[in-house]
Amino acid sequence: MKLIILEGIATSGKTTIKNLLKKHLKENNKNYKIIEEDETLMPIHKNTDKKIAKTHLKKILTKYLNQKIDYLIFDRLYFTHIHRTNSNLEDFKEIETQLQQKTSQIYYLKINNNKIKERIYNAIKHRPKDWGNYIKNLGTEKEMINYYTNQQKKQLNNLKETKIKNKIYNTTNLEFEKIANQIIKTLKK
Repeated sequence: MKLIILEGIATSGKTTIKNLLKKHLKENNKNYKIIEEDETLMPIHKNTDKKIAKTHLKKILTKYLNQKIDYLIFDRLYFTHIHRTNSNLEDFKEIETQLQQKTSQIYYLKINNNKIKERIYNAIKHRPKDWGNYIKNLGTEKEMINYYTNQQKKQLNNLKETKIKNKIYNTTNLEFEKIANQIIKTLKK
């Protein structure tokens, strides 16, 4: 089994890339399972306690890591939890250890800082109203942009420390097909 972990801040393109990977795997008759953000993040969306986050993630990994499939794709896994619980990678070492026991790869989708505001406002127009309300609850426009800029910075720092193989893709120019194709090439290796 190969584990594919898509990480990045909101609007970075995780859903689009995930759907393109899904299409490729389906067309090539690969056995895969996608674990959506609804399961990895949303049940404890407002959680700030790292113990609760780790327990939640361990439960998910226990549920899925021993399945007989070719590819397991996570739409977010632990980087967002690290940010939300004001933790560091060392705090989530047990999660990393479990992931290292499989062939795991983190694909991080990055947005240039000067485009985060634009991406968030474009997403508000197309996403459900409750997502727009969530964004507004982050505070002023400046606070919202700082929140996502800081989250991305912290996640990129986590990539430097993780022992899991990883690759950063810049999605600022919305070249999702090209990025998905590059990811697909790495999966074939």
